[in-house]
Amino acid sequence: MTTVDALGLCLNVSRAHASLNLKLNEDLGAFHGLAYEDFTLLYLLLCAESGRMVMADLSRALGLPMSALIRKMVLLEKTGLAERTAGSNEDDRRHATIRPGGKKLMRAAVTTVEVLCADAVKSLAPQSLPQLNAALLALCHHDTSPSA
Repeated sequence: MTTVDALGLCLNVSRAHASLNLKLNEDLGAFHGLAYEDFTLLYLLLCAESGRMVMADLSRALGLPMSALIRKMVLLEKTGLAERTAGSNEDDRRHATIRPGGKKLMRAAVTTVEVLCADAVKSLAPQSLPQLNAALLALCHHDTSPSA
């Protein structure tokens, strides 16, 4: 049995992400005029209840500082795909909301990304996908803050 060191594994995860990110950016840009980062943001909104999320929650989900999320939202507002909205009477937090044009664009873009992702994983054994997915989710939720 071959062992894999942590550094090698993390570098391979990073290379796989970079390769997939490049392909997704190319095709999303060519077919839908979207960057992959914008697709990810809009996808989270599309899947969220009522098509909206609290900005702080969206920032954490994307791994972006709030200032970077606000810059992205300003651009998405200019193109009519999303908007920042106020909370309800009891909720004074700002929300990000997908607009009808964003929903329409995302329906087509999701189909493109599903095809690209299916192609990306076709060389992997189908029975290994649940375990691989679980391992990647564990990496996503790993607390990387320095210990005291």
